[in-house]
Amino acid sequence: MLDKLLKILGKAVIWAFSGALFGGFFAGMLSFLLIEGLSPWLALMLASTLSGMVISAFFGSMLVALGGSLTGILTAISYQILFAGYHQPLLLLGIALVAGFVAGSFFTKREIRDSQPLAQTGTGLIAGLISGPVLYFIVSSSSLLDNHWLVTAIAVSLVGLCYVYLIKHRLPILSSSLALKTGGPLVSGVIAVSVASVFWIIGESYLTVPELGQISRYQGVLDAAPLGLLGGAIGGAFGGTMLEILGIRLEEHIN
Repeated sequence: MLDKLLKILGKAVIWAFSGALFGGFFAGMLSFLLIEGLSPWLALMLASTLSGMVISAFFGSMLVALGGSLTGILTAISYQILFAGYHQPLLLLGIALVAGFVAGSFFTKREIRDSQPLAQTGTGLIAGLISGPVLYFIVSSSSLLDNHWLVTAIAVSLVGLCYVYLIKHRLPILSSSLALKTGGPLVSGVIAVSVASVFWIIGESYLTVPELGQISRYQGVLDAAPLGLLGGAIGGAFGGTMLEILGIRLEEHIN
Protein backbone atom coordinates (compact mmCIF):
# COMPACT_ATOMS: atom_id res chain seq x y z
CA MET A 1 0.00 0.00 0.00
CA LEU A 2 2.81 2.42 0.88
CA ASP A 3 4.61 1.66 -2.37
CA LYS A 4 1.41 2.30 -4.32
CA LEU A 5 0.85 5.62 -2.53
CA LEU A 6 4.41 6.72 -3.28
CA LYS A 7 3.93 5.90 -6.98
CA ILE A 8 0.68 7.85 -7.04
CA LEU A 9 2.37 10.81 -5.36
CA GLY A 10 5.31 10.68 -7.77
CA LYS A 11 3.05 10.58 -10.84
CA ALA A 12 0.93 13.40 -9.42
CA VAL A 13 3.98 15.62 -8.90
CA ILE A 14 5.35 14.94 -12.40
CA TRP A 15 2.02 15.69 -14.03
CA ALA A 16 1.53 18.73 -11.82
CA PHE A 17 4.67 20.30 -13.30
CA SER A 18 3.52 19.49 -16.85
CA GLY A 19 0.06 20.78 -16.01
CA ALA A 20 1.46 24.03 -14.64
CA LEU A 21 3.30 24.64 -17.91
CA PHE A 22 0.12 23.90 -19.86
CA GLY A 23 -1.95 26.01 -17.49
CA GLY A 24 0.19 29.12 -17.73
CA PHE A 25 0.21 28.98 -21.53
CA PHE A 26 -3.50 28.12 -21.77
CA ALA A 27 -4.67 30.87 -19.40
CA GLY A 28 -2.51 33.47 -21.11
CA MET A 29 -3.65 32.38 -24.56
CA LEU A 30 -7.32 32.35 -23.53
CA SER A 31 -7.06 35.82 -22.00
CA PHE A 32 -5.25 37.15 -25.08
CA LEU A 33 -7.87 35.75 -27.48
CA LEU A 34 -10.73 37.18 -25.41
CA ILE A 35 -9.00 40.58 -25.32
CA GLU A 36 -8.70 40.43 -29.11
CA GLY A 37 -12.49 40.08 -29.31
CA LEU A 38 -12.92 36.41 -30.18
CA SER A 39 -16.09 34.69 -29.06
CA PRO A 40 -15.73 32.48 -25.96
CA TRP A 41 -16.29 29.22 -27.84
CA LEU A 42 -13.64 30.02 -30.45
CA ALA A 43 -11.22 31.32 -27.80
CA LEU A 44 -11.58 28.11 -25.78
CA MET A 45 -11.16 25.95 -28.88
CA LEU A 46 -8.01 27.75 -30.02
CA ALA A 47 -6.51 27.95 -26.52
CA SER A 48 -6.97 24.22 -25.85
CA THR A 49 -5.74 23.24 -29.33
CA LEU A 50 -2.64 25.46 -29.36
CA SER A 51 -1.77 24.64 -25.75
CA GLY A 52 -2.14 20.93 -26.36
CA MET A 53 0.11 21.19 -29.41
CA VAL A 54 2.84 23.22 -27.70
CA ILE A 55 2.95 21.41 -24.36
CA SER A 56 2.87 17.94 -25.94
CA ALA A 57 6.03 18.91 -27.83
CA PHE A 58 7.74 19.63 -24.50
CA PHE A 59 6.31 16.51 -22.90
CA GLY A 60 7.15 14.06 -25.69
CA SER A 61 10.12 15.60 -27.55
CA MET A 62 11.95 17.76 -25.05
CA LEU A 63 15.15 18.19 -27.08
CA VAL A 64 13.41 19.67 -30.14
CA ALA A 65 11.17 21.82 -27.94
CA LEU A 66 14.16 23.23 -26.07
CA GLY A 67 15.89 24.02 -29.36
CA GLY A 68 12.81 25.90 -30.55
CA SER A 69 12.49 27.67 -27.20
CA LEU A 70 16.07 28.94 -27.28
CA THR A 71 15.57 30.11 -30.85
CA GLY A 72 12.38 31.94 -29.90
CA ILE A 73 14.04 33.61 -26.91
CA LEU A 74 17.05 34.79 -28.91
CA THR A 75 14.82 36.01 -31.73
CA ALA A 76 12.53 37.95 -29.39
CA ILE A 77 15.42 39.57 -27.50
CA SER A 78 17.21 40.51 -30.75
CA TYR A 79 14.00 41.95 -32.17
CA GLN A 80 13.35 44.08 -29.11
CA ILE A 81 16.90 45.42 -29.24
CA LEU A 82 17.07 46.09 -33.00
CA PHE A 83 13.46 47.17 -33.54
CA ALA A 84 12.62 48.78 -30.21
CA GLY A 85 10.50 51.47 -31.87
CA TYR A 86 8.40 49.05 -33.92
CA HIS A 87 5.39 47.15 -32.69
CA GLN A 88 4.83 44.65 -35.48
CA PRO A 89 4.24 41.20 -33.96
CA LEU A 90 3.81 39.54 -37.34
CA LEU A 91 7.36 40.51 -38.30
CA LEU A 92 8.70 39.06 -35.05
CA LEU A 93 6.70 35.84 -35.42
CA GLY A 94 7.76 35.47 -39.06
CA ILE A 95 11.42 35.80 -38.14
CA ALA A 96 10.98 33.35 -35.24
CA LEU A 97 9.29 30.83 -37.55
CA VAL A 98 12.09 30.94 -40.12
CA ALA A 99 14.79 30.80 -37.42
CA GLY A 100 13.00 27.86 -35.78
CA PHE A 101 12.88 26.00 -39.10
CA VAL A 102 16.60 26.52 -39.57
CA ALA A 103 17.42 25.44 -36.00
CA GLY A 104 15.23 22.35 -36.30
CA SER A 105 17.05 21.17 -39.40
CA PHE A 106 20.24 20.55 -37.37
CA PHE A 107 18.82 17.67 -35.35
CA THR A 108 20.11 14.26 -36.34
CA LYS A 109 17.91 11.54 -37.82
CA ARG A 110 18.42 9.45 -34.70
CA GLU A 111 17.24 12.24 -32.40
CA ILE A 112 14.15 12.80 -34.52
CA ARG A 113 13.43 9.08 -34.79
CA ASP A 114 13.70 8.61 -31.03
CA SER A 115 11.51 11.58 -30.04
CA GLN A 116 9.14 11.71 -33.06
CA PRO A 117 8.31 15.40 -32.48
CA LEU A 118 5.64 15.66 -35.17
CA ALA A 119 3.79 12.65 -33.78
CA GLN A 120 3.84 14.12 -30.27
CA THR A 121 2.84 17.62 -31.37
CA GLY A 122 0.19 16.42 -33.81
CA THR A 123 -1.35 14.18 -31.18
CA GLY A 124 -1.45 17.09 -28.73
CA LEU A 125 -3.14 19.25 -31.35
CA ILE A 126 -5.80 16.62 -31.98
CA ALA A 127 -6.29 16.13 -28.23
CA GLY A 128 -6.85 19.85 -27.76
CA LEU A 129 -9.18 19.99 -30.76
CA ILE A 130 -11.32 17.16 -29.39
CA SER A 131 -11.31 18.53 -25.85
CA GLY A 132 -12.30 22.06 -26.94
CA PRO A 133 -16.04 21.45 -27.48
CA VAL A 134 -16.32 19.48 -24.24
CA LEU A 135 -14.53 22.26 -22.38
CA TYR A 136 -16.82 24.90 -23.88
CA PHE A 137 -19.91 22.88 -22.93
CA ILE A 138 -18.73 22.59 -19.32
CA VAL A 139 -17.75 26.27 -19.09
CA SER A 140 -20.86 27.64 -20.80
CA SER A 141 -23.23 25.51 -18.74
CA SER A 142 -21.67 26.60 -15.44
CA SER A 143 -20.56 30.21 -16.18
CA LEU A 144 -16.92 29.55 -15.27
CA LEU A 145 -15.29 31.63 -18.00
CA ASP A 146 -13.99 34.29 -15.57
CA ASN A 147 -12.67 31.68 -13.14
CA HIS A 148 -9.31 31.17 -14.86
CA TRP A 149 -7.77 28.63 -12.51
CA LEU A 150 -10.81 26.33 -12.53
CA VAL A 151 -11.21 26.52 -16.32
CA THR A 152 -7.53 25.72 -16.69
CA ALA A 153 -7.73 22.78 -14.29
CA ILE A 154 -10.58 21.30 -16.31
CA ALA A 155 -8.74 21.94 -19.60
CA VAL A 156 -5.56 20.25 -18.34
CA SER A 157 -7.44 17.16 -17.25
CA LEU A 158 -9.41 16.89 -20.49
CA VAL A 159 -6.52 17.50 -22.88
CA GLY A 160 -4.06 15.42 -20.84
CA LEU A 161 -6.25 12.34 -20.57
CA CYS A 162 -7.28 12.66 -24.22
CA TYR A 163 -3.59 12.84 -25.18
CA VAL A 164 -2.92 9.66 -23.18
CA TYR A 165 -5.51 7.78 -25.20
CA LEU A 166 -4.56 9.24 -28.57
CA ILE A 167 -0.80 8.72 -28.22
CA LYS A 168 -1.49 4.98 -28.06
CA HIS A 169 -3.62 5.17 -31.23
CA ARG A 170 -1.88 7.96 -33.12
CA LEU A 171 -2.33 8.36 -36.85
CA PRO A 172 0.26 6.38 -38.88
CA ILE A 173 0.98 9.45 -41.04
CA LEU A 174 2.40 11.24 -37.98
CA SER A 175 5.11 8.58 -37.74
CA SER A 176 5.78 8.21 -41.46
CA SER A 177 9.14 8.84 -43.12
CA LEU A 178 7.94 12.24 -44.33
CA ALA A 179 6.91 13.19 -40.79
CA LEU A 180 10.34 12.20 -39.51
CA LYS A 181 12.04 14.37 -42.14
CA THR A 182 9.91 17.45 -41.53
CA GLY A 183 9.19 16.97 -37.82
CA GLY A 184 12.30 18.70 -36.48
CA PRO A 185 11.97 21.96 -38.46
CA LEU A 186 8.18 22.16 -38.14
CA VAL A 187 8.01 21.58 -34.40
CA SER A 188 11.03 23.76 -33.70
CA GLY A 189 9.43 26.55 -35.74
CA VAL A 190 6.10 26.25 -33.91
CA ILE A 191 7.78 26.35 -30.50
CA ALA A 192 9.95 29.31 -31.53
CA VAL A 193 6.84 31.25 -32.60
CA SER A 194 5.05 30.38 -29.34
CA VAL A 195 7.96 31.50 -27.15
CA ALA A 196 8.51 34.67 -29.19
CA SER A 197 4.82 35.56 -28.87
CA VAL A 198 5.04 35.21 -25.09
CA PHE A 199 8.00 37.59 -25.01
CA TRP A 200 6.15 40.05 -27.25
CA ILE A 201 3.12 40.08 -24.93
CA ILE A 202 5.37 40.60 -21.92
CA GLY A 203 7.10 43.48 -23.70
CA GLU A 204 3.78 45.07 -24.63
CA SER A 205 2.49 44.77 -21.07
CA TYR A 206 5.49 46.75 -19.81
CA LEU A 207 4.08 49.75 -21.64
CA THR A 208 1.80 50.05 -18.62
CA VAL A 209 2.38 53.23 -16.59
CA PRO A 210 -0.28 53.26 -13.84
CA GLU A 211 0.86 56.64 -12.48
CA LEU A 212 0.02 58.30 -15.80
CA GLY A 213 -3.15 56.32 -16.36
CA GLN A 214 -1.59 54.29 -19.16
CA ILE A 215 -2.54 50.63 -18.90
CA SER A 216 -1.66 48.12 -21.60
CA ARG A 217 -4.58 46.10 -22.93
CA TYR A 218 -2.42 43.00 -22.58
CA GLN A 219 -1.86 43.38 -18.85
CA GLY A 220 -4.75 40.99 -18.28
CA VAL A 221 -2.80 38.25 -20.04
CA LEU A 222 -0.03 38.40 -17.44
CA ASP A 223 -2.57 38.66 -14.64
CA ALA A 224 -4.23 35.43 -15.80
CA ALA A 225 -0.97 33.43 -16.01
CA PRO A 226 -0.42 32.82 -12.24
CA LEU A 227 -3.95 31.49 -11.80
CA GLY A 228 -3.39 29.36 -14.89
CA LEU A 229 -0.25 27.89 -13.34
CA LEU A 230 -2.20 27.02 -10.20
CA GLY A 231 -5.14 25.51 -12.06
CA GLY A 232 -2.82 23.61 -14.39
CA ALA A 233 -0.87 22.12 -11.48
CA ILE A 234 -4.09 21.00 -9.80
CA GLY A 235 -5.52 19.53 -13.00
CA GLY A 236 -2.23 17.85 -13.87
CA ALA A 237 -1.92 16.31 -10.42
CA PHE A 238 -5.46 14.95 -10.72
CA GLY A 239 -4.73 13.48 -14.15
CA GLY A 240 -1.46 11.89 -12.99
CA THR A 241 -3.18 10.40 -9.97
CA MET A 242 -5.92 8.87 -12.12
CA LEU A 243 -3.36 7.39 -14.53
CA GLU A 244 -1.48 5.70 -11.71
CA ILE A 245 -4.66 4.42 -10.06
CA LEU A 246 -5.82 2.98 -13.39
CA GLY A 247 -2.37 1.48 -14.01
CA ILE A 248 -1.75 3.34 -17.29
CA ARG A 249 1.94 3.76 -18.16
CA LEU A 250 2.14 6.60 -20.66
CA GLU A 251 5.90 6.30 -21.05
CA GLU A 252 5.39 2.97 -22.84
CA HIS A 253 3.65 4.80 -25.68
CA ILE A 254 5.70 7.99 -25.99
CA ASN A 255 8.10 6.69 -28.68
